[in-house]
Amino acid sequence: PSAGALAASVGLSASRFQHLFTDAVGVPFRRYRAWLRMRRAIGAVIDGNNFTGAAHAAGFADQAHFAHDFRRTFGAPASLSLRDIRR
Repeated sequence: PSAGALAASVGLSASRFQHLFTDAVGVPFRRYRAWLRMRRAIGAVIDGNNFTGAAHAAGFADQAHFAHDFRRTFGAPASLSLRDIRR
């Protein structure tokens, strides 16, 4: 769900929700959501999905977006980093 949808569900404005979220969790909501999406994609790869399937399952537009975000987050390509950890 979006920050706006979560904010509305608890009776807050989106900006107030994001401020309170950052204060409580320590990272902005957008970064937290990106991290959850990355974790879902990595989990899907570990479970045996190919990178394209994992990217789509986690909500990335395509494998290229997953690969770009993975490299930006971890400083190494997903293809090398995740190659030997599949179940």
